[in-house]
Amino acid sequence: MRPTVWTPRQKRTVWLDFKTGRGITDNGSTVRPKIGERRKNPNLTDLLDTAQALGAERIMLTGKVPEVAPGKAHWLIVRTPGWTPGGHWLNKPVTGRFTHDVSGQELEVRTAEEWFGLDELTPTQARDAWSLTGTALAEAVPGAVMFLTPAGTGANAWALSLPKSIDPPTLPGDIAEELHLTSGQHRIEHLTTGPDRCDCGACLPLVDAEATPTLETFSYVDGRFMYAGVCRELGTGPARRLTGSHAADLLELDPYARARFKVRVTVPGDWHHVGLFGVKHEEISAGWHYPNQPGTTWETWADGAEIKIARDAGWIVHPLEAVEFTKARVLDTFADRMVRARERVNAAPDAEPEVRRAAAAALRSMLIQTIGNFASRIKGRTVTVWSARDVPADYVHTIKRFGDAWTYEQPGRPHTERTLPYYRPELAAQVWGRARARVLRGPTGLAGVSGGVLSMDPSTVLGINGDAIYSTVVPSWALPTAQGGGDDGKVGRLRLKGVLRNVPTPRRADERNVLRAKAEAVGVPGWEADV
Repeated sequence: MRPTVWTPRQKRTVWLDFKTGRGITDNGSTVRPKIGERRKNPNLTDLLDTAQALGAERIMLTGKVPEVAPGKAHWLIVRTPGWTPGGHWLNKPVTGRFTHDVSGQELEVRTAEEWFGLDELTPTQARDAWSLTGTALAEAVPGAVMFLTPAGTGANAWALSLPKSIDPPTLPGDIAEELHLTSGQHRIEHLTTGPDRCDCGACLPLVDAEATPTLETFSYVDGRFMYAGVCRELGTGPARRLTGSHAADLLELDPYARARFKVRVTVPGDWHHVGLFGVKHEEISAGWHYPNQPGTTWETWADGAEIKIARDAGWIVHPLEAVEFTKARVLDTFADRMVRARERVNAAPDAEPEVRRAAAAALRSMLIQTIGNFASRIKGRTVTVWSARDVPADYVHTIKRFGDAWTYEQPGRPHTERTLPYYRPELAAQVWGRARARVLRGPTGLAGVSGGVLSMDPSTVLGINGDAIYSTVVPSWALPTAQGGGDDGKVGRLRLKGVLRNVPTPRRADERNVLRAKAEAVGVPGWEADV
């Protein structure tokens, strides 16, 4: 079932700094906020009134937007005289929806961080980055336009890029639901001792922060536009189930089959490294973990790429059943075009460096969120009330408090005939699985040399976050080829982003993230890292 290309009406937008309310319109006019009496800086109502006076339909907020603490007031959940809140979305990235009580004008409030991942952009830089992103995308994907979200923009670009000869059927409901229940996304694991280390007993830390309180080196390695490097010849519908010996035969005859396997795995007795297969915690809200305790046995689902690496590493893997997909070039053209758009952004001659970096980050967000969108059900909405008694009984289990306000969640609607062709959980599961596998062991620009965590001394690995690796050494394969390393500039390569010297060993993930940001800011001497 081929997706239908959408052509949205472009919304009039004002780009405003969250703190000052100053900003710029789409056409470059300066915006000064309408600030109420006895206030130095605008509140949310002031920002809404400012945008409404300019005829805008969307506010894009730049600058540092306050983090929200549980139970505390939310900057979006406040009283807004003259405006009625609609169905907000409070998970990151937040979206506010309001309707003017007199004119009926609808106004969305979004953050530029949703696109650019940066909070230091000025309104002008954010608007310029948006324009550069849209121009580069349209040049790479004929007919592409910017939607409200990176996911919507990317999904439409995929529909425009799908070869006319490919008309992949959607998966049967039972297989699609199974993919939802058994597919993890990117890997998140803190591997030093401390409060953020998994305490299940089967996940052993690799670095003892007590024994090594200070690190001579902290390195940050990250994948370059990683998902674009793992989109080749994926599997899609039709899909078929295989049980028992048939699943085992497929794995033996074609270890590169486009398939997901339910397997029983056992950590080898002499293993001392990261775990190779994820499994859900018993407490589902705790996410996934990766046991590495020798002798531990469990059952899980995994992509064929992950199984190939594990078997090569000596793990015992018994296939129990499988779902085999049909190989097709369903994402190849889309990935190639996204790479071309990124190249255009990085080569833009008239854009300042901050704008180029922001636009490249927007394309990265677009790619990541498009893949995630393939496995997404339609979002619900957040309803705001000012008394807990106003929450319907059916939604009491979703209630949250933000200062004086209360919210509850209304579930999303089922997929429609229009949205169903965009629902491709098999594509998301394979991209996620391949990306996890490449972080463990992946190609480099050096003949016969592999990169990734498994090529590193386990005692040097501090953590993994998606396609980012944190370590106490600088892996030689992550250096650029000009410095004798394996980074030849291709997408999908793991490359060094930054190095720090003589820093405290991070016991918590947030401490490690601070070091990551500092390392990226410092970069690598003699080499400028890209986005």
